[in-house]
Amino acid sequence: MSIRITIATGLALAGCAADPALPTSSPDGGAEDEIGELQQSLTVVVRDTFESHPLGPLGAPWSVDPGDSAHLATVVATADHGRALQMDGPTTLGYWLLATRTFSSDATTIRARVDVKPSPGSAFLWILDGAGSSIGRRRIRLQRAPGSTTLEAQTVPSGTTTCGTVPSGTWSRVTLVVHARAWPHTFDVLIDGAPTACTGVDAGISPPFNGVQAMDASNEDWGGIVLFDNVLVSNPL
Repeated sequence: MSIRITIATGLALAGCAADPALPTSSPDGGAEDEIGELQQSLTVVVRDTFESHPLGPLGAPWSVDPGDSAHLATVVATADHGRALQMDGPTTLGYWLLATRTFSSDATTIRARVDVKPSPGSAFLWILDGAGSSIGRRRIRLQRAPGSTTLEAQTVPSGTTTCGTVPSGTWSRVTLVVHARAWPHTFDVLIDGAPTACTGVDAGISPPFNGVQAMDASNEDWGGIVLFDNVLVSNPL
């Protein structure tokens, strides 16, 4: 099965369909994480360093779609980061690949962090899912387009916001923090612990938060090899 996702300026990606509404820390993250220079205690919802996963196709508690392409989402041994999730999506038009880790959190502040190492020219999406009145409001996508090193955030109602740079061939720690205690709900994006231009951005997403996803979109040239590691979803206390 092949589902096409159109990507354009101001157009949100919605799972597997288009939505027109639209300095490295410790390897395992420990029980604390950074927001700028502040250290905060956390309640951990999900922590996955992939060290306990067998090498080969990614399995439970993750799910991979399309199911017949599970060999393209694999746990590999790296020279510099231990075991990691490797997404190797073809750049062919119409092909898509999605790795999902579900959870449930009613927290009004949530943080979804991941280490990412894109190969040169590769493109990826890192997605947080929650509740909302439309597909675009239920998701925040952090995306790097083909041939670019720019990280963008995409959601409703703010559209696409340029955050900062995620270079190729090196690990970057990307942290998404959602503040949903009072309206308007907002989010911040940090790269290697430093604030970016994506700070205090409006978002329609609300609790309960229910999953994170690594994705290769079905658009032409999207895909390539991208490594993900040290997934940490947490609630600041």
